[in-house]
Amino acid sequence: MIGQIVKKQALLLLRNPIQILLLVGLPIILIAILSTALGGMMMSGESPNIHVKLAFVEHGDEEAEIQRFLGELEDEGMPREAIEEMETGIEQMAPVSILKESVLGSEEVREFVELHEVEASELTEIWDDNSYTAVVEVPENFTYESLEYLVLNKNSQPVLEVSQNDDHQIGPMIINDILIQFQEQLTLGAFLEKNGIEQDVIQLDEGMFSGETLTLDQKNPIGSQEYYAVGMTVMNVLFIASTIGTIAFMEKKIHVFDRIILGNVSRWEYFIGVLLSGTLFSFIHLLIVYGFSWIVYGVRWPDLISFFTVTASLAIAVGGIAVLLTAISYRFNSEMITNFFAGIIVTLMAVLGGSFFPIGDSSAFIRALGNLTPNGAGMSSYLMILRGDGIAEISHHILFLILFAIASIVIAAISFPKRGASV
Repeated sequence: MIGQIVKKQALLLLRNPIQILLLVGLPIILIAILSTALGGMMMSGESPNIHVKLAFVEHGDEEAEIQRFLGELEDEGMPREAIEEMETGIEQMAPVSILKESVLGSEEVREFVELHEVEASELTEIWDDNSYTAVVEVPENFTYESLEYLVLNKNSQPVLEVSQNDDHQIGPMIINDILIQFQEQLTLGAFLEKNGIEQDVIQLDEGMFSGETLTLDQKNPIGSQEYYAVGMTVMNVLFIASTIGTIAFMEKKIHVFDRIILGNVSRWEYFIGVLLSGTLFSFIHLLIVYGFSWIVYGVRWPDLISFFTVTASLAIAVGGIAVLLTAISYRFNSEMITNFFAGIIVTLMAVLGGSFFPIGDSSAFIRALGNLTPNGAGMSSYLMILRGDGIAEISHHILFLILFAIASIVIAAISFPKRGASV
């Protein structure tokens, strides 16, 4: 009888081609869209097309400020020989010149930063020009105060004024990172100069080491198509659970469930039938989408045993969700929980699990939280397999999926209405 219930569920699903098209076609379409739109900004190794237009404004005269600083040293009675020796080092620490020529003007930075030196009188036009990513202003006396801070340890460290265009997302972060690194290098250079330490001392010489150089933890890289093939599949397979729950509740409304019970069929047979339907349909769904990804996008699995183990575990977890949704909707005589799961819960689980973007890379807590969802655990397992890990490395994710399925089934069994109960 359980086999007949599974067959009946399959026939009901097959009679709704639009639902099948959504279940199978939607993840395929999303894989194509997201891997193309966001792939260049992820771990595929592709460089995103970034162009930063930067305005650079000096409110002072760096050379005059350097001479002013040296003149004050001489007025304070410092020996001429010491001033001449310091002058050579100061010229190498001129912060504005270094920033413009050695940092922003370097060959690597020029590839994506377009530097424009503008006068202070042109600032009004710059503010109105939305093409500029940021404006860096060098305040008056910046070089003088920098030398006082770096050489004489006087006053506080001066700061550059940076204005960012909020309409640009990535460019301002790049400029901030460049300026922070410039500040760190400038401070380090001043420290070495004051203490008479050569720059070469802190640099490692590869010739000092002998032997073979190895890269640890060599793994296969994950491209955008592989990432989104996994992300969209583990997200959309959750809709199988809500689909099975909807079919089961529809059978209750049209009294199919009542007729099954009146036919002296145990409610547990129907319960197991729903569980097996969710598990079987989820397993088939995963194989179809991953099969398409293999044919079209070349997503290949280096360890098929691990792949099928994770796929089966995830399918069982989805089957557990399906029977849980069915039991709760039967208990409360409402389809609201199933609709809420499909409309809200799946999206939240997809975000936490990293289906849209590797959000877990920014926080270990979010990554751990995402792995506590069935789709997140499944996604982590699939990505680890693609990187070359075996079943031993993903065993904790598989164990979680199995325990999640058992917990869902137990809660569903407790909630499922008993024979003769009012439902």
